[in-house]
Amino acid sequence: MTIEDPFVRAPHQIANFVRFCETAVKAAPTVRRIHLISSYDDKTDLATVRGKLEELKQSLLEADEADVFLEIEFNANLHNREVRIDNGWIVKIGRGLDFFQKPESWFSIGANDMTLRRCLETKVDIFRSN
Repeated sequence: MTIEDPFVRAPHQIANFVRFCETAVKAAPTVRRIHLISSYDDKTDLATVRGKLEELKQSLLEADEADVFLEIEFNANLHNREVRIDNGWIVKIGRGLDFFQKPESWFSIGANDMTLRRCLETKVDIFRSN
């Protein structure tokens, strides 16, 4: 599985990617490799971002139910946002993984349970390449 999302940099964006990985591990237990391609700019603290993603990488390898290898790549020119699965399915995600609205308060419904959080408007196209 390959995820291209140029905005997996800020703490909340990395948390969104962690949630994506958790969902992938639970929904598709045969996933053994996740390849993240993200981007950066001159304001990105790449060392911090890499450190957080390395923690996730170790966690995915050590989890009993996971045993997934996370490959991390940065491309400063990346623009597209999509998920490609090795069975031919491609999911084009307009906003990328960062589609949740910030809750009105961290003490309101949806602050912790993302299924209750409002989403930003986006388009998702799903198709098969084969």
